[in-house]
Amino acid sequence: MKSSVIRSIMVAMAVFMSAQILAAETADVTVPAAVNLFVYDIGSSTDSASQSVSATDLTLDAGNALKISLQADAADFTPPVDGATTWSAGNISWNAATWTTGTGASGTLSNTGYNEVARSNVDATSCSTSNLVFTLAAKSTVSRAGAHTLSATWKFESFTP
Repeated sequence: MKSSVIRSIMVAMAVFMSAQILAAETADVTVPAAVNLFVYDIGSSTDSASQSVSATDLTLDAGNALKISLQADAADFTPPVDGATTWSAGNISWNAATWTTGTGASGTLSNTGYNEVARSNVDATSCSTSNLVFTLAAKSTVSRAGAHTLSATWKFESFTP
């Protein structure tokens, strides 16, 4: 399987940039600057608002598709106070959103590897969604209010299916 990374982007960064690794393969990618989950009941899971992700102006090698993946940068969230109980990266999952010229994949966040969020159709010139929803699992042992934070890295890679 031929693979070349087009661009990896931190979730914590606002992004709209053109990325180019190989002269022939390029894309403009947009990911959420941040995904906020407002937890009002630690005994219930919490959904984010719908998020938008896009790769436009795709120029891939003939016969290739684009895979979009996500990996946590740490095993656990950083709690608002050192030592406070918080969530782990694996407590975040996402839906198999509907994508234009692509297919979404449901998954769970991990800090040990990238998990697929979506892949484009072969020879697509764009791939996007506006209804990607992240879910934070219930965790009744979290007792500290405040911002629990976790950064993650997006990966956009060309591959031959």
